[in-house]
Amino acid sequence: MKKTLIALALTTLPVAAMAEVVLYGQMKAGYETSSTKTSGESRGPYQNGIADYGSRIGFKGSEDLGNGLKAIWQVESAIHLGNNNDKADNLANRDSFIGLQSDFGTVRAGRISNAMKANMDVVDPWEYNNQVLGLGKFTRTGERYVGIAYNSPDFAGFNFDVLYSPRDNVNDGDRNAEYERGIGAGDKYSVGLNYQNAGYFAKYGFDYLKNSAVKLDRLNKDMKDGQVHRIEGGYDADNLFVAVGYQFTKNTSSYFRGLNNLSIVDPASKEKIDVGDHDLTVDNQGQEAALTVGYHFGNIFPKLSYAHGFNVKINGIKEKNTKYDQVVLGADYSFSKSTTANVQAGWLREGLGENQGKEKTTAFGVGLKHVF
Repeated sequence: MKKTLIALALTTLPVAAMAEVVLYGQMKAGYETSSTKTSGESRGPYQNGIADYGSRIGFKGSEDLGNGLKAIWQVESAIHLGNNNDKADNLANRDSFIGLQSDFGTVRAGRISNAMKANMDVVDPWEYNNQVLGLGKFTRTGERYVGIAYNSPDFAGFNFDVLYSPRDNVNDGDRNAEYERGIGAGDKYSVGLNYQNAGYFAKYGFDYLKNSAVKLDRLNKDMKDGQVHRIEGGYDADNLFVAVGYQFTKNTSSYFRGLNNLSIVDPASKEKIDVGDHDLTVDNQGQEAALTVGYHFGNIFPKLSYAHGFNVKINGIKEKNTKYDQVVLGADYSFSKSTTANVQAGWLREGLGENQGKEKTTAFGVGLKHVF
């Protein structure tokens, strides 16, 4: 059954205008609990509550302009089922755009996912809010940029996409303030390459981020550009699911959460530098890998993930005790094509920096998803 619905809010529009409007979305939420133990301390109290897993609602439509050309548009918004008042559900805060589509590809302008967020979370098939219950550390580089994008048509299983976000869309026109805080103040570029055939798939995503970090050199701050490279591949057919991923990040968000308030050594002066400012991203590099395997037994889909982040480099020096290891184990149960239940447990061990010990977090979650 074609799921073309007309929202009540649009009933005042002319019938011709409403004909191509499609309402779609996902409602996902569950119960999560977790507890963390830091080296040398007793285990902390369990945190628990109802969590949203990324619920969203959207409207999209198209108009046939003739000669194989279509005008397309989409407005998609997040719905936080589990929040109290800490998150605002603003209109069009997810992928929202207007564009043109033809046999030569699709061009869109608006708020658009980069290559990593658009179609490269295959290795992370979990529903969760607490990142211990999914590979949120590994997939953190998925972002949305305000810009213009091109998506190619399919060529024998191959396709590609490019996205450009101008610097004044990145920093709201205030370049100087962003420069002083050390946050990315320049253009952003994203490229994705994809291949799929007979159940096998391979994906490559690349982001280039102008002025995304600072280099501490003799206590002077110089802006540095950032990069993200992610590769995913695997097999999804005949009830078997296998996905592997590798990611390299440079001068951008790090899985080592102590990065922004480290005291590090300046290679030139050999003095300790207290970075301190949580808005500051220093020159850094990280590498991490992930693996997920699962098998469909009828309506039940048990799966297992493992992720590992290696010790990070800061200003070219490898920092001890900055790696992480993570395991997620669970299963999905499909009541129908639209409704799925999930249950999973996660374990995360991450270093806090040299002489800072480790944190070990255990989490459990159970939830429900409905797609419409």
